[in-house]
Amino acid sequence: MKKVVLASLLALAFISSAEAHGWHRYGGWHGGCWGCGSWVAPAVVGGVIGYELSRPSVVVTDPVYVQQQPVIVQPSVVQQPPVGYHWQEMIDPSTNTKKIVLVPN
Repeated sequence: MKKVVLASLLALAFISSAEAHGWHRYGGWHGGCWGCGSWVAPAVVGGVIGYELSRPSVVVTDPVYVQQQPVIVQPSVVQQPPVGYHWQEMIDPSTNTKKIVLVPN
């Protein structure tokens, strides 16, 4: 659609510049300044078309709200190990994390 509008505006600009005051085919010079009206209108039309084509289209998007997850701190319950066992911190090889486990003495 924009190409059709652009082509028709350019055609109108060239037609209007061809029919501007100045030298006519059979009558010679018919007033006006040399080339004053023959390029102003096409330049303005071309400038407006170029400006409109170079502008980015406006896209309105909804704002994105990011909420942080709440930090839940659970109280740690200290339990006494059963008789003959003690607590020890070890690395779990499957998950590569530290865990506190119950180990026999």
